[in-house]
Amino acid sequence: MRRSFATAAAAVVTAVSLAGTAAYAGVTTNPAFPSIVGNGSSFQANFQAACAGKFTNSVVAGFSSKAKVSYTSSSSGDGMTALGNGSAAFAGTDAPDFTTSSYAPNDGGSRIAVPLTVAPVAFLYNVSDSHGALIKGIKLTAGIISDIYRGQITKWNDDAIQLANGATKKNNAWKGGLSAKLPNEDIKVGARTDGSGTTKNVVIYLAANVADAGWYAAGSKNMTGNGTTSSFANSGSLAAGISKKANSAALVEYVAQTEGTIAYADAPDVPKDLGVAKLKNVHGEYVAPTTAAAALALGASGVATALTSNGYLSSTESANLFTASVANAYQLTVITYIQASAKASVTNLGVRAYAQYALAKCQGGAGYTKLPANLLTIANTQAAKIGATS
Repeated sequence: MRRSFATAAAAVVTAVSLAGTAAYAGVTTNPAFPSIVGNGSSFQANFQAACAGKFTNSVVAGFSSKAKVSYTSSSSGDGMTALGNGSAAFAGTDAPDFTTSSYAPNDGGSRIAVPLTVAPVAFLYNVSDSHGALIKGIKLTAGIISDIYRGQITKWNDDAIQLANGATKKNNAWKGGLSAKLPNEDIKVGARTDGSGTTKNVVIYLAANVADAGWYAAGSKNMTGNGTTSSFANSGSLAAGISKKANSAALVEYVAQTEGTIAYADAPDVPKDLGVAKLKNVHGEYVAPTTAAAALALGASGVATALTSNGYLSSTESANLFTASVANAYQLTVITYIQASAKASVTNLGVRAYAQYALAKCQGGAGYTKLPANLLTIANTQAAKIGATS
């Protein structure tokens, strides 16, 4: 490492060793830091914007120029496609894929998944009472959400929603709870169909928590129905007129601009002037999608063990997280990842340096939940594999 790097008092230094191992035989000592481009998951976009902004122009040990990283928010599928065609050095994904051939790193290296951060998936809504005021804190269950997306519940004052929100029926009329506020209004449903890892996790959650509703246990990145394979969200028909949007931002905007809507997005993306549902967990509590509630979910039995094998949760392992009975936990809590290449190159060493920086310096920011210590250890082990194979 050059002396000027060691004495830069104001610089953030990330330790990356380029010497002393055969894997780096073809890597020039103290190369210029490559221009790192990431692409993918909109779920982690706010995290990436904050972290890449801090990392860019920092001094990184072993490089002769300052760091530079950019991130394009698209979808998990688009990000892994970009990694596969070489237009991105790493993919952001909420659902790592080690089998689809087009997602394999363009440089021929093996795929590495690194847990990056955590956030809840929120069910956001925009529904007003008779006075035009947003109804806050609507309580929903996995069964209610499933029925809304399958077109079985179509009104905001449906009996199931009334019951979940504390109303009781007397003389054929609902009393108490939110009964005076919930309108006899059509529910307008929004979803993404852009290869979304968020969608895949929502589908896995519904399949794990709602029996015999046709949701595919393996999940699907596209909210489509009437399918015969796991590329479809549901084997039956979905609600008529689902508004399908190209990305998370467009879906949030749709809800914000349209009365009577419901959709899903990562909690850090949801504006404060929209409603966010409290979701009933397996422990029997209605919980808001907060960072604290997400952290409790990560303590679910088996999460750390599952991550140890390959760095990410499979559909089955995610389902175990989504069905664990943990007091006060928010059930639909998602880990989001970087997917990158193990092949030794200057570019991949730059990706590794950024991943290590993100794990050390960016946890808990931008509305995301910190990786707990045991998961952070696993993540750092995974990050060290990026660019480590000759």
